[in-house]
Amino acid sequence: MKKITLLILLLLAFDFGYGQSIFTNNIDGNGVNRPSNFNPFTNGQIIDANIAVSGIGRGVGINPNNGNDRYNARDWDSAILDTNDYFEFTITPNSGFEIDFVSLIYTGQVSVTGPTLLAFRSSLDSFTSNVGIPISSGTTIDLSTVTYQDITSTITFRLYAWGATDGAGTFSINDFTFNGVVSALPCSSPTVTWA
Repeated sequence: MKKITLLILLLLAFDFGYGQSIFTNNIDGNGVNRPSNFNPFTNGQIIDANIAVSGIGRGVGINPNNGNDRYNARDWDSAILDTNDYFEFTITPNSGFEIDFVSLIYTGQVSVTGPTLLAFRSSLDSFTSNVGIPISSGTTIDLSTVTYQDITSTITFRLYAWGATDGAGTFSINDFTFNGVVSALPCSSPTVTWA
C-alpha cells in the first residue's frame, strides 16, 4: 500500500510540461460594467496565487468602444504597425517564484472595417520580434520556447493591430488564458565557513 501511495504522490508532483491556467479572464460585463469602460479591465480575472497581473489594458493610440462581454476598441486605422495601438497584459511572478509559459489562448472578433493585420510581441526584446501568428478571431500562441521559461521578473505581452479601413473599425478580445507553470525558485545552499 505504501508503494502505491508513493507512486500516486510522485505522479501528482510530476510536471508533464502542459501547464495550467495561470491568468485567465472570460471578460464578462455590460452597461456601466462594460469591460471597455476600464483600462485596465480586471473584473472576473482568475490568477495563480504566486503571480501579480495588470488585467487587460489598451495602448494610448486606441479608444474604448461599446461592446458587452468583450474588451473592445476602435481607431486601429494606421496603415502600419503603430506602437501605441495594442492590447496589453503584464504578468509578474511573486518574489521567490518563476514562470514557465506554455501558451496564450484567446478568442476575439473584428468588425467589417476593423484591423486586418496583427502582431504579438513581448517586453523581453522591447516589443521588436513577433511571437506566433495571431489572428483576429483568436488562436493559440506558443510560448513554450526557451525565451519564455524561467521568468523571474515582470513581463509584458502586447497584441498590436492595424490596417482598419476607417477609425470606427473595431477589434476585441472576448476571453483569454495564459497557460504555464508557476514554481518556487530552488533554494540556494547556505555558505558554510570552516574555521
